[in-house]
Amino acid sequence: MIKLDKIVKIYNPQIANEFEALHGVSAEIKDGEMVAVIGKSGAGKSTLLHILACIDSYQEGEYTIDGTLVKNLSEKQYAIIRNEKIGMVMQDFALVEDFTALENVMIPLNFSKKKISDKKGKALAALRSVGIEELAKKPCNKLSGGQKQRVAIARAIVNEPSMILADEPTGALDSRTSAEIMELFRTLNETGRTVIIVTHDPKVAEQCGRVIEISDGRIVS
Repeated sequence: MIKLDKIVKIYNPQIANEFEALHGVSAEIKDGEMVAVIGKSGAGKSTLLHILACIDSYQEGEYTIDGTLVKNLSEKQYAIIRNEKIGMVMQDFALVEDFTALENVMIPLNFSKKKISDKKGKALAALRSVGIEELAKKPCNKLSGGQKQRVAIARAIVNEPSMILADEPTGALDSRTSAEIMELFRTLNETGRTVIIVTHDPKVAEQCGRVIEISDGRIVS
């Protein structure tokens, strides 16, 4: 379970351009839920996502994953949580363009603190699960947007994380490809993974089991 309790995030604290981006945000997301986080630009969606992803810290409140408090940890501890618990999918794919699809998917395995046998096999299985195993040896700079997003999803799931976070995952895709990617997220959710999608697209949000709306740094519904 993911639990946020009165999270406050302040950028540039105690200086002239101090800005409080989140004002006491509280929410619970149960294991296996598929949740959309919506809101206008500047509402605090990305800030909230970065906290959930253990990319950014916060000043007040508590964030727990499966009962573990995620606060004031060492960078090594944060890295372990990101690698083992969280799969991240970005709007711009965030792939190493000169690497093949297979090499991109193997990156989290290479950074894992656990001993992993047959990394190539695991990466191929992840590509197979998103329907592009045949593109394993193709450089990512030769792939379409939809194919790149599938590679990004394969990379996000290769370590079998319990939570997948997606930041505007269909924002750079056409409507047909967007529908295919959302179907893929639903399939992953049906296998028991928690899926959280940050989006401004109501068509994406309505495909999720629950919608959290954020406005001016507060959850409004």
